[in-house]
Amino acid sequence: MKLNYRDKVILGIVLALFIIIGGYIGLIKPKRAAIKDNEEKRTEVQDEQDRIERRIATGTQLEKDIEEAQKKASSLGEIFVEKSDIDRTTLLDKFMQEYANKCECEVIELKVDDLAANTLAYYYEQYVDVAPSLRESADINGTLQEKMEADSKEASTIEGRNVETIISTRYGLTVVGTKANVWKYMDMIADYDEAVLITSIGMEKYNEEGDEKKQAAQNNQNNQQQGQNNQQNSDQQRENLEDDTVIKSDIVISLYSIYNMEKPEFKD
Repeated sequence: MKLNYRDKVILGIVLALFIIIGGYIGLIKPKRAAIKDNEEKRTEVQDEQDRIERRIATGTQLEKDIEEAQKKASSLGEIFVEKSDIDRTTLLDKFMQEYANKCECEVIELKVDDLAANTLAYYYEQYVDVAPSLRESADINGTLQEKMEADSKEASTIEGRNVETIISTRYGLTVVGTKANVWKYMDMIADYDEAVLITSIGMEKYNEEGDEKKQAAQNNQNNQQQGQNNQQNSDQQRENLEDDTVIKSDIVISLYSIYNMEKPEFKD
């Protein structure tokens, strides 16, 4: 069959259309699908990256908060005695040797308590609601109730606090020296640290011929039983003694310590 010019043109157009359609179906359409699929994957990857970056930002802030809490805890713990000092009786050696030598005093007897965990007691004025029925009768506008709640708020808050635990030990020293030097010695101990407290003092005129060891043991026992009364008796004796009078003083020193919070280490 012989095709004329018109038929050839039509056939060429049809063939061209088939080629275009076949190329679209065979090449362009898969590529478009692949591009669309890649775009979706890129969106997923971008979302995952955003989530990771948010987690990193959150983690960084959390690390900063932890470091800030550690610094605050360390700052609050500075008033306490280093645990290593009382573990190795470092301060005891300092009080017995360096301070005693500087003040020309002699430590003739020593007692050391074991380390122990004790509660850190606190005291506050409890709020007492006096005649509440009368107050309620007079409280027409509710102002008295508001004032009562405001006045009792602090006491209620303190009452609900947990009782904290602290590490403590005690040194019992019997010291001989002039009254002036003994008080200088105690002042040096008292000035050492806020968490080193002289909790009991007993003193008497020193008699070299007496049984020093027996008397010192008896004084230490009395100090533990009498507590504050010993301090008052010491004040009275102090008034009756001259500065150059040689005295024997029984001193109880309490030391308080805590475990310091370690600096946090963060792993990548």
